[in-house]
Parts: sequence; structure tokens; C-alpha cells
Amino acid sequence: MAPSHPYSAINTINLVTQCLCIPIVSIFVALRFYVRFRFRMGLGVEDYACALAWALFIAYCAIGIVLGQDGGGYHFDELTQDDQTNFKKFTWISTIIYCPMALCVKIALLAILTRIFAPYRGKVWFIYILLAGLCIYYTIALVIKIRICNPVSLYWQGTKEEIENSCLDQRAAFLADAVISAMSDMVILVLPLPLTWSLQMSRNRKLRVIGILGAGGLATGFSIYRVVLVSRVQEFYDLSMFFIRVIMSGNAEAGIGLVCACLPTVNILISHYRKASSSKRYYSSNSLVQIRARKSPHPAHSASHVSTIHDYESQTDHSHFTTASGALHGIEPIRTEDRT
Repeated sequence: MAPSHPYSAINTINLVTQCLCIPIVSIFVALRFYVRFRFRMGLGVEDYACALAWALFIAYCAIGIVLGQDGGGYHFDELTQDDQTNFKKFTWISTIIYCPMALCVKIALLAILTRIFAPYRGKVWFIYILLAGLCIYYTIALVIKIRICNPVSLYWQGTKEEIENSCLDQRAAFLADAVISAMSDMVILVLPLPLTWSLQMSRNRKLRVIGILGAGGLATGFSIYRVVLVSRVQEFYDLSMFFIRVIMSGNAEAGIGLVCACLPTVNILISHYRKASSSKRYYSSNSLVQIRARKSPHPAHSASHVSTIHDYESQTDHSHFTTASGALHGIEPIRTEDRT
């Protein structure tokens, strides 16, 4: 690479983005599976989708680093011929990885919703139909991107005339991806709102559940940014500046989706350690109560008081832990506590 300018802010931002995304997302995914095995929970569709999405996400980030080394963030006409060829080649690979990565993230998020809101058959069927539509779309998009040029090598070796005559419209493919991602992310953001608000629970708890379930929809902002970015580009003249922005928007979209898919499981871990800490404080105070009860002239009354506290604490802890774990692993919270 031989750029006219020795420093590019976008190139540096891309490198920092990739180096941050890999460990942050990996930690959340690792915590997800730690909780699954720690509490002996069975693996579901969302777990397999999350694992596959993570593997594809790591590959996507690695390609982002390679694109930066090949001139991403610098103007395309400043790059050497070899760097231009390599940049186009790895750009093509990144577009192929994006399709299954985005699909797996959305499957993980939507599968969680189908578990939690299973009693609402109509809404669950809507989610299944949405999942089927996404699977069909991303499969077709993957095939189109694999065969976007005939032969494929024209994508990175062909001249402008050869690409126009032998390749499909790249802009249309990118725009379709961006629009579908924005629409599906919006559904993931909005869908939990009416379902959760209709449950019989406190407002604070409703907001907490909505926040956990709808957090995956935060990727909507980056999907909309991608729509605006692609729609403003008529022709891909400055590939290295354009695609590095597309790569980073994909990092944000998939990274946020993966983190949010792991949030309900991480919440189980937090609830468990809070319960353990609360139990330690209770048993410490219980010991003091028993000591005082021995000195008290009314031991029967004190023993009754201790028993009452113990029953209350046990019921509260069990209910809280069942609610926390059920929110991901099953539908018990809605059936037993939140639906009346």
C-alpha cells in the first residue's frame, strides 16, 4: 500500500473497531455457554445459532483487519494495483460471510422470543413466518453474491467494462441487504413491547424485560445507516472508503445483536450471584437471631419468627431464580407469575 497520506482516521478506526469487537463479543458468548453448562441447561436453537454467528463474526472481523492492511480507509486510486486486487477479493469474501452471520444473529434473537412468548400462538406464528422469510432471503442473497460475476474472478480482476457486462448490480444487492436488515431489526425492537406490556407485572419489571428483549433492535440504527450509505452511492468509484464503512456497520449490527442475544443468560448469572450474596447475609443475620433467641424469655415466639423469615426468603429466592432462568430456557415466568 502506498497512500498519498501517511495517516487515515477511518483506517485507524476500523482497526480499533475490529480489535474491540472480537474480545467484547467473545466474552458475552463465553458467559452464555458458561451459564448453560454451569446450571446444566439444555442447548436450544438460539445457542447453536449464537455459536455459529460468533464464529462467522470472528471471521468477519479478521477480514476487516485484512481490508485495513490492504488500503481500507484510504482513497482507492491511492492504492497499488496489487492492493486494489486484494481489497476487492476480500470484499467479496466479506459479503459472503455477512449473509449467514446476519441470519444466525436474527435466528438467535427471534428464537428467544418464541420461547418466552410461546403461549401467544398468533405472535409466535408471526415470528416463525418472519424466520422462514429471512432464511429464504439470505439463502438467495448468498447464492447471488457467490455468483455475482461470471466468472467470479472478474469481481477483482475485471475492467470496468467487463464488470458492467458480466456482473450483477452490486449496489442493488447491498441496498436489498440493508433494507431487509433494517426492517427485521425494527421488528425485533418493536415486537416485545406490546407483548410484555400486557403482562401482569410491575412497571419496572416490564421495562427491564423490554430492555433485555428489545436490546437486539438497537442494531436498527446501524442498519438504517447502511441504507443511507448505500443509497447515496451511485457507482463504486472509491471502493476502499465505501466498503470499510460497510464493514464497520456490519460489525456494529452483528456485534450488538450477539451481545443482546446473550443478555438474558448473563442476567441469570447476575441473579444467581445476587441470590448467593443475599443468602449469605440472611444466614449471618439468622445466626444472630438464634443467639438472641436462646437468651430471650420467649423462645417459642423467636423460633416462630425465624421460621417465618426462612419461609419468606426461600420462596422469594426460588421465585426470583425460576423467573430469571425461565426467561431464557422456557416460558414459566409468563405462565406461573406474569399471566393471570
